[in-house]
Amino acid sequence: MKKLNIMVLGISLWAITISLLISNIDLFITLLLIGSLIFLEISDFFLSKKNKEYLKIVIYILASFFALVVLNKIYTIIK
Repeated sequence: MKKLNIMVLGISLWAITISLLISNIDLFITLLLIGSLIFLEISDFFLSKKNKEYLKIVIYILASFFALVVLNKIYTIIK
């Protein structure tokens, strides 16, 4: 099995697991971001540079959603 397939399978299993356990979308995005960051650190030596770039793009997208979640929480506190 290719390393890219293992990477996609690992992140998919993590996403499915937390989606079954968590009903709040804010917490889901946060846990998915944390899991992706951990997966990047663990698989740093095993993935090619191209595959790491793909994973970093996913992490950037998740981080932008996380920033929106944080801004929404700050807005609700101020309001």
